[in-house]
Amino acid sequence: MNQPLLGKRVLVTRPKGQEAELAQRLRALGAEPMLLPAIAILPPEDWSSVDEAIRQLESFDWVVFTSVNGVRSFLGRMEELGVPVSALSSRRLAAIGPATANALGTACRAPDVVPEQFLSDAVPDALGKVEGLRILLPRADIARKEMAIELRRRGAEVVEVAVYRVQPGGEELKELLRHSPSPDFITLTSPSAVRSLARMLEETGRSEWLAHVPLVCIGPITANAVRELGYMPAAVAREHTVEGLLQALMEIAQGSL
Repeated sequence: MNQPLLGKRVLVTRPKGQEAELAQRLRALGAEPMLLPAIAILPPEDWSSVDEAIRQLESFDWVVFTSVNGVRSFLGRMEELGVPVSALSSRRLAAIGPATANALGTACRAPDVVPEQFLSDAVPDALGKVEGLRILLPRADIARKEMAIELRRRGAEVVEVAVYRVQPGGEELKELLRHSPSPDFITLTSPSAVRSLARMLEETGRSEWLAHVPLVCIGPITANAVRELGYMPAAVAREHTVEGLLQALMEIAQGSL
């Protein structure tokens, strides 16, 4: 069996419950995954704005999902409120990429639109003419505002609701870091994971990891978060998916980047 990552320690920073696919694929490639959930996904402290949006679903022309977490949280809240899935499936739906589209297809139906580039900045063009339309964005509490700003600039009425919170990793992870060997590669899948990991590494005296260990990013927004902290990504996935991340990792491991 071809194992291009044989014996390599790869730090996986995805949230708990979302690391399994990447870890499994890494093991199949011969790597040793080091699981460090740099962020935690939590429900919002206040559901009132989400509940209002759910009850007014018929007033929205588009509902745009930018993460698997957003799909799960929004559909889960609909179920808790006793609102049928048909209330969402009757709207025009967009998903930022294949993983989000698959989650939406499983829980509701396949989206009408997935942008060619799996980035939130690509969504406005993918939606087409939005002037006069009402668009719902169920997102994280710390979601970037650029997409909403651009949609409003194009004449849409945009409602943003936080359907989940992103929290940095806890104290137990710092203890784990203190006793962990240096990885051969670090995988990063969101700007929040980048910032949280950097903070934990600084607090445990391991900041040199970011300077000396190759950083492999799932996309340009995550890569920009790395640069903002003064570090350089070793590779950025061309396709912004787990598969693309693995491909970038294998290429840099084999010296082709």
